[in-house]
Amino acid sequence: MTMAHARALVPDVVTEPHRPRRELEALGALARWALRFSPIVATDPPDGLLVDISGCQRLFGGEQRLLQMIAVAVGRLGFQTRVAAAPTFACAWAVARFGSDQRAVVPEGGQRAAMSALPVEALRVEQAVAEALREVGIEQIGHLLDLPRPSLASRFGSGLLSRLDQAMGKATETIDPVRPVTPAMAERLFAGPVKNQDAIELTVRELLGELSQVLAQRECGARRVDLCLDRLDAEPLSVTIALSRPSRDAGHLWSLLRPRVESVNLGWGVERVRLVAERLGRLDHEQAEVWVATSGRRCLDRDLGELIDTLSNRLGSQRVACVEPVEAHLPERAFRLRPAAEPGVPSPGENASVCPDRPSLLLERPEPITVIAMTPEGPPLWFRWRGHEQRITASAGPERIATEWWRGNGEERHGEERHGGTKARRHEGRRESYARAYGRFLLGREYHPDAEGARSEPSCLRASVPSCLLTRDYFKVQDEHGRWLWIYRVLEGNDWFVHGLWA
Repeated sequence: MTMAHARALVPDVVTEPHRPRRELEALGALARWALRFSPIVATDPPDGLLVDISGCQRLFGGEQRLLQMIAVAVGRLGFQTRVAAAPTFACAWAVARFGSDQRAVVPEGGQRAAMSALPVEALRVEQAVAEALREVGIEQIGHLLDLPRPSLASRFGSGLLSRLDQAMGKATETIDPVRPVTPAMAERLFAGPVKNQDAIELTVRELLGELSQVLAQRECGARRVDLCLDRLDAEPLSVTIALSRPSRDAGHLWSLLRPRVESVNLGWGVERVRLVAERLGRLDHEQAEVWVATSGRRCLDRDLGELIDTLSNRLGSQRVACVEPVEAHLPERAFRLRPAAEPGVPSPGENASVCPDRPSLLLERPEPITVIAMTPEGPPLWFRWRGHEQRITASAGPERIATEWWRGNGEERHGEERHGGTKARRHEGRRESYARAYGRFLLGREYHPDAEGARSEPSCLRASVPSCLLTRDYFKVQDEHGRWLWIYRVLEGNDWFVHGLWA
């Protein structure tokens, strides 16, 4: 149905965009979760699982009890289920989707009786074949089983007979089960509890070497390493380190683990030490000896990753951030900070071409200055900033930057703020379109969002310039002390501001 129809039936309906890829990933995760019931589980997109329970039903007290356990376990995850067990996958698929019972068990040799009353779509045939069968009055699988096979093959194709044979057990059907990857790990079990701190540190270093070899065989690097110490008289102690980039360098991993290991409480002794790399990342092949020009970038990325890992594990992942570019016109909106240890952080130099000529220090809020210029629209010759007068010796520009008018005022900072000699009113939860702001600017009307339907009176001289119409001309200037600054002029108000400095 359409969205309007759905909202007419349920006014508070909650909608989300359809993302098939995400649904397939979730179905795969559910298949891996279902490995607790059987070692062979395959996905049946878009909303089904195929489980081979041959020999597993004895462990759970029979097929009926196993089906009940599966239904209850999946129901706890928030899903409604229909479960069927049969001698063949095709029969189980048909009974689960088209049968009358939500929990059904088909005995050995009972495929014909269980599927005779089901529609022909239960055979997983193509829609064109199902429509052709209905045109001649064949609506149930029992009708097909009563007809001679040669006539079915000549009229509807051999695929229909293959589906029938798979359902009745006369033809084999294979599935592609999920294959969970065993996490890379290395462990050491002691003959007795170990209380010596040096012995534990030596063991951890040896296990890191073994873990590095395992990662090298898989051509991967660790993004997260968990160290677990099984103590004799207390709960197991877990130490976790996170890495910004995949790494299997045992020396680097030990430099991150060493401060944690030195401060752990061993209690009455440690019986087992285990290292597990839960999160992995693919690493490219590297030659033992390459030209310096080729290896310089790789060395820089590796050194930067090790520095980020060290700082993040000592100071906290949220306290080490990097700059990520954002598609926006205004300089204060053109970037955002994100934790440097998160996946997908750009390597050094990747963002160099995004803003090649921008100041190294951008002020949190532009600061007003007094300027003297030869022409109103020309570069300044003298300015006063923070109580000091400076003469400009060199300048470059202007570079015109206009505000994104399509954003409106809804994305601006809340509260009241003076900018460019004009006062832009900002209200939480309210958004003013460009057309409305432009019309208000031309008519000289003030904007009162609290009185939406009321008529506003024209202002005496001119209206306040809305923030979504401000235009800036930026200049890169150098003062007499050799300092480079980034200043701009607001065209609508002819006011000047300092926005950044070059280090």
